[in-house]
Amino acid sequence: MSKELSFKSVKVDSWVWGKEAIIWGDKLEHKFTLKVLKPKVGKEGMLSLQYHREKEEAWVVYSGKGWILLASEGEVGTRIMKPGDFQTVPRGVIHRMMGLTNDFAVIEPSTPDVHAADKSKIKDVVRLHCVFGRECEKPKSLDQQTLVERCIQISEEALCLVEEGETPPEYNLNWVLKQGGGNLNSLF
Repeated sequence: MSKELSFKSVKVDSWVWGKEAIIWGDKLEHKFTLKVLKPKVGKEGMLSLQYHREKEEAWVVYSGKGWILLASEGEVGTRIMKPGDFQTVPRGVIHRMMGLTNDFAVIEPSTPDVHAADKSKIKDVVRLHCVFGRECEKPKSLDQQTLVERCIQISEEALCLVEEGETPPEYNLNWVLKQGGGNLNSLF
């Protein structure tokens, strides 16, 4: 006789770009946050170009294929992420992602995300560009403006290719990997 298992209830938030399930971090006293992100494909699933003032995160691809962009200190790079790939995103690093396949899912451990636990708390996101027209902050300096413009150009090129059914090329991949990228299968 088998007994039915009872799992923890998981909160799922819907955003314009897709959904996120909050596995841990749904209470303010939690010391870390663990989410599963499920961006849509292409423009519908492109997260805003953003950075965090406090939050640090990592992305581990669980399924599917996606595109990421990182930018920092004058450098911009992109990467095609597949199952087992991981990428760290330190505080202050400009980033975005989008799905390339419908089954793209990313596990995101991070420092505490208080907005995930309490929607009345301010979200730690500095949005610099959004394909959905959401409000964005102006770059803080001419250098940041130049970097943001380059990120937007690369993002638009990637979107055009995705709309044509093609996979965007990886750009400045060695730099992206040096920021904390790899694959779980190559660790041991």
